[in-house]
Amino acid sequence: MNPSTWKSFLDDSNNLSKPAQAKQLVSTNDIAEIKLLLIKVLRDFLAKEDLQVGLKTYINNVLRNDLIEKMAANPPSLEHSFKDWSQQIFGDQKFGMILIGLEEYSNSFAEKMATIVRPLLENAGLPLDGLSFLFFMGNYGFTPFGIHKESTGEDGILFHLGPENKEFYTWDDPKYNSIEHNSEVFHNVSEKLNEGKLYELEPGDAMAIPHYVYHIGNTPKFSLSVVLDYVNPPKDRFENGLIKATAAEVLLSHDEYEKPIKLNAPQSTLNDVLDLHSIQKKMEIALTRKILGLKSNGGIRTISNTTRNRIPQSGIFSIKGKEIFPIYLDVQDSKETLIFARGHRIVLKSHPLLPQLIGQLNKGEYITLNSIRQLMEPIWDLVDAYSLIEQLLSVEAIVTDGMNNENVR
Repeated sequence: MNPSTWKSFLDDSNNLSKPAQAKQLVSTNDIAEIKLLLIKVLRDFLAKEDLQVGLKTYINNVLRNDLIEKMAANPPSLEHSFKDWSQQIFGDQKFGMILIGLEEYSNSFAEKMATIVRPLLENAGLPLDGLSFLFFMGNYGFTPFGIHKESTGEDGILFHLGPENKEFYTWDDPKYNSIEHNSEVFHNVSEKLNEGKLYELEPGDAMAIPHYVYHIGNTPKFSLSVVLDYVNPPKDRFENGLIKATAAEVLLSHDEYEKPIKLNAPQSTLNDVLDLHSIQKKMEIALTRKILGLKSNGGIRTISNTTRNRIPQSGIFSIKGKEIFPIYLDVQDSKETLIFARGHRIVLKSHPLLPQLIGQLNKGEYITLNSIRQLMEPIWDLVDAYSLIEQLLSVEAIVTDGMNNENVR
């Protein structure tokens, strides 16, 4: 992964605001690793109860979800390729599969993709509704749902993984760009192709897809692509969400009460009843915590799955943080400190040296349990130290040395 290639890609797309292609943005080794991780993603998806949510399957461009039970009974294995598994499920039929929310099913996939798209966040910034991923797989030809736009505010990057090439068409034209989202889709594809701009994507190439630009892909031979949704929410929706988040926050209480109003008094204003400064402060706290949650998770909006990692009883081990998933602190209370790790909130007993400890973890320094105890005692005892380690392990925000981990979903 070459940072200069990312920089050129983002310059060409004006930070995802116009269509652009990048050649070989993803390496051959990364493609192979992503494909293996996607097998794990699909296996974990097929193991869940509600298989109707998140997956769409098309046969000859007709939506068909009656094969999901067959897929669940015969999930893909790491020993076989997606192409081999697809042949087992679909035979020689023209098929397409779309699975959304890939990060929900594999912490390892989320970590790999967070690493790959890090230059995007460093150059274009962190979108306030975060990042999400989906994949398209099959030999379905043109995208089954026609020439379409992404959802409002969801700019996309398509990473083509191959093995075959993929055609991609865009219609970056004011007469199409001005059409309201979700109001019109074009199924007369052949008639409109001569108006569109064609891009030929080889394995490892990427395509920037602004949310307001109509587009369609063409995958005549079996291939797989992963799409990143870079979600900048509409302002009104974001403000309403922040108001709800503010109401849900548990903040410091005050021994103050609202006073009754007189029945014959003129209509009260917000300034008469509310402390607008206090409300603004609460909203700032809610916004800060939302952003810290995203930053701690590499920008990915879905928090990591919790696991169970066993700490050896001998206590002889060391831990370090993950560069791509820094841990953040939010101190609002003298007795408790809130830390953010892979999107999760963890409440800890406050300690003046906790920032130093977290700083060491974020630098990628291995720290032994004994070192943690020496740093944090006597305010923290062994139980407090173990609690921190176990909680960071459970969300996969740290790695360990000198121990064996057993991950259980």
